[in-house]
Amino acid sequence: MPPTPSPPGPPPLILTVIAETADLARELLGVLTREAEALAQLRLKAPTGFAEAKTRLIAAYAYKLEELREVPMTAEAEPALTELRALNNEVMAAAKHNAAVLAGAMDANRRLIDLVIKAATHQATTQASAGYGRIGNRAKAPKASERATSSVLITRKL
Repeated sequence: MPPTPSPPGPPPLILTVIAETADLARELLGVLTREAEALAQLRLKAPTGFAEAKTRLIAAYAYKLEELREVPMTAEAEPALTELRALNNEVMAAAKHNAAVLAGAMDANRRLIDLVIKAATHQATTQASAGYGRIGNRAKAPKASERATSSVLITRKL
Protein backbone atom coordinates (compact mmCIF):
# COMPACT_ATOMS: atom_id res chain seq x y z
CA MET A 1 0.00 0.00 0.00
CA PRO A 2 1.43 3.42 -0.96
CA PRO A 3 1.94 5.95 1.82
CA THR A 4 -0.87 8.44 2.30
CA PRO A 5 0.23 12.01 1.55
CA SER A 6 0.16 14.21 4.57
CA PRO A 7 -2.26 17.13 4.47
CA PRO A 8 -0.72 20.43 3.50
CA GLY A 9 0.63 22.37 6.42
CA PRO A 10 -0.14 25.96 7.26
CA PRO A 11 0.90 28.55 4.72
CA PRO A 12 4.35 30.01 5.13
CA LEU A 13 4.50 32.82 7.66
CA ILE A 14 5.19 35.39 4.94
CA LEU A 15 1.89 34.58 3.20
CA THR A 16 0.00 34.86 6.46
CA VAL A 17 1.54 38.25 7.23
CA ILE A 18 0.89 39.48 3.69
CA ALA A 19 -2.77 38.39 3.90
CA GLU A 20 -3.23 40.09 7.30
CA THR A 21 -1.56 43.26 6.02
CA ALA A 22 -3.75 43.26 2.90
CA ASP A 23 -6.89 42.88 5.03
CA LEU A 24 -5.88 45.90 7.12
CA ALA A 25 -5.07 47.88 3.97
CA ARG A 26 -8.51 47.14 2.51
CA GLU A 27 -10.21 48.13 5.75
CA LEU A 28 -8.21 51.37 5.95
CA LEU A 29 -8.96 52.11 2.30
CA GLY A 30 -12.67 51.71 3.03
CA VAL A 31 -12.55 54.08 6.00
CA LEU A 32 -10.61 56.71 4.04
CA THR A 33 -13.03 56.45 1.13
CA ARG A 34 -16.14 56.71 3.34
CA GLU A 35 -14.69 59.71 5.19
CA ALA A 36 -13.84 61.53 1.95
CA GLU A 37 -17.37 60.85 0.65
CA ALA A 38 -18.91 62.18 3.86
CA LEU A 39 -16.82 65.33 3.63
CA ALA A 40 -17.64 65.81 -0.04
CA GLN A 41 -21.34 65.69 0.89
CA LEU A 42 -20.68 68.37 3.53
CA ARG A 43 -21.60 66.15 6.46
CA LEU A 44 -19.13 68.09 8.56
CA LYS A 45 -19.73 66.16 11.80
CA ALA A 46 -18.98 62.84 10.10
CA PRO A 47 -15.14 63.01 10.24
CA THR A 48 -15.13 62.73 14.02
CA GLY A 49 -16.65 59.27 13.65
CA PHE A 50 -13.79 58.17 11.43
CA ALA A 51 -10.88 59.44 13.51
CA GLU A 52 -10.80 56.54 15.95
CA ALA A 53 -11.06 53.91 13.22
CA LYS A 54 -8.35 55.61 11.15
CA THR A 55 -6.01 55.89 14.13
CA ARG A 56 -6.48 52.23 15.04
CA LEU A 57 -6.09 50.97 11.47
CA ILE A 58 -3.05 53.12 10.70
CA ALA A 59 -1.27 51.86 13.81
CA ALA A 60 -2.13 48.23 13.01
CA TYR A 61 -1.15 48.66 9.36
CA ALA A 62 2.20 50.23 10.26
CA TYR A 63 2.84 47.38 12.71
CA LYS A 64 2.07 44.76 10.04
CA LEU A 65 4.31 46.50 7.49
CA GLU A 66 7.13 46.42 10.03
CA GLU A 67 6.44 42.74 10.76
CA LEU A 68 6.47 42.05 7.03
CA ARG A 69 10.00 43.48 6.76
CA GLU A 70 11.22 41.03 9.40
CA VAL A 71 9.73 37.84 7.91
CA PRO A 72 11.94 35.90 5.48
CA MET A 73 10.78 36.22 1.87
CA THR A 74 9.98 33.15 -0.23
CA ALA A 75 9.57 32.86 -3.99
CA GLU A 76 5.98 31.73 -3.63
CA ALA A 77 5.14 34.96 -1.77
CA GLU A 78 6.15 37.25 -4.64
CA PRO A 79 2.72 37.35 -6.39
CA ALA A 80 0.94 38.13 -3.09
CA LEU A 81 3.56 40.77 -2.29
CA THR A 82 3.04 42.37 -5.71
CA GLU A 83 -0.71 42.58 -5.00
CA LEU A 84 0.00 44.08 -1.59
CA ARG A 85 2.23 46.74 -3.15
CA ALA A 86 -0.58 47.70 -5.53
CA LEU A 87 -3.02 47.83 -2.61
CA ASN A 88 -0.56 49.95 -0.63
CA ASN A 89 -0.39 52.40 -3.56
CA GLU A 90 -4.21 52.65 -3.46
CA VAL A 91 -4.09 53.34 0.29
CA MET A 92 -1.47 56.06 -0.18
CA ALA A 93 -3.50 57.70 -2.97
CA ALA A 94 -6.66 57.54 -0.84
CA ALA A 95 -4.77 59.04 2.12
CA LYS A 96 -3.58 61.96 -0.03
CA HIS A 97 -7.08 62.52 -1.38
CA ASN A 98 -8.50 62.26 2.13
CA ALA A 99 -6.03 64.85 3.43
CA ALA A 100 -6.95 67.24 0.61
CA VAL A 101 -10.69 66.81 1.25
CA LEU A 102 -10.16 67.32 4.99
CA ALA A 103 -8.18 70.50 4.34
CA GLY A 104 -10.95 71.78 2.07
CA ALA A 105 -13.61 71.01 4.68
CA MET A 106 -11.60 72.77 7.37
CA ASP A 107 -11.19 75.80 5.11
CA ALA A 108 -14.94 75.88 4.39
CA ASN A 109 -15.62 75.57 8.11
CA ARG A 110 -13.27 78.49 8.86
CA ARG A 111 -14.99 80.64 6.22
CA LEU A 112 -18.39 79.78 7.66
CA ILE A 113 -17.25 80.72 11.17
CA ASP A 114 -15.80 83.99 9.86
CA LEU A 115 -19.10 84.82 8.14
CA VAL A 116 -21.10 84.03 11.26
CA ILE A 117 -18.79 86.21 13.36
CA LYS A 118 -19.01 89.03 10.81
CA ALA A 119 -22.80 88.79 10.71
CA ALA A 120 -23.07 88.71 14.52
CA THR A 121 -20.69 91.66 14.84
CA HIS A 122 -22.67 93.60 12.25
CA GLN A 123 -25.93 92.80 14.02
CA ALA A 124 -24.50 93.79 17.43
CA THR A 125 -23.15 97.04 15.99
CA THR A 126 -26.47 97.80 14.31
CA GLN A 127 -28.43 97.08 17.48
CA ALA A 128 -26.06 99.16 19.62
CA SER A 129 -26.39 102.18 17.34
CA ALA A 130 -30.16 101.74 17.07
CA GLY A 131 -30.79 102.56 20.73
CA TYR A 132 -32.80 105.53 21.97
CA GLY A 133 -32.52 108.79 20.09
CA ARG A 134 -32.04 112.21 21.64
CA ILE A 135 -35.71 112.79 22.03
CA GLY A 136 -36.39 109.41 23.54
CA ASN A 137 -37.62 107.70 20.42
CA ARG A 138 -36.68 104.05 20.29
CA ALA A 139 -35.25 102.87 16.99
CA LYS A 140 -37.24 100.21 15.19
CA ALA A 141 -36.03 96.62 15.27
CA PRO A 142 -35.02 95.17 11.92
CA LYS A 143 -37.92 93.65 10.00
CA ALA A 144 -38.08 89.90 9.39
CA SER A 145 -37.32 90.49 5.71
CA GLU A 146 -34.10 92.35 6.64
CA ARG A 147 -33.00 89.45 8.88
CA ALA A 148 -33.75 86.97 6.09
CA THR A 149 -31.61 89.05 3.72
CA SER A 150 -28.62 88.66 6.07
CA SER A 151 -28.97 84.88 6.15
CA VAL A 152 -29.31 84.76 2.35
CA LEU A 153 -26.09 86.78 2.02
CA ILE A 154 -24.26 84.37 4.32
CA THR A 155 -25.52 81.40 2.31
CA ARG A 156 -24.46 83.00 -0.99
CA LYS A 157 -20.94 83.69 0.28
CA LEU A 158 -20.46 80.01 1.11
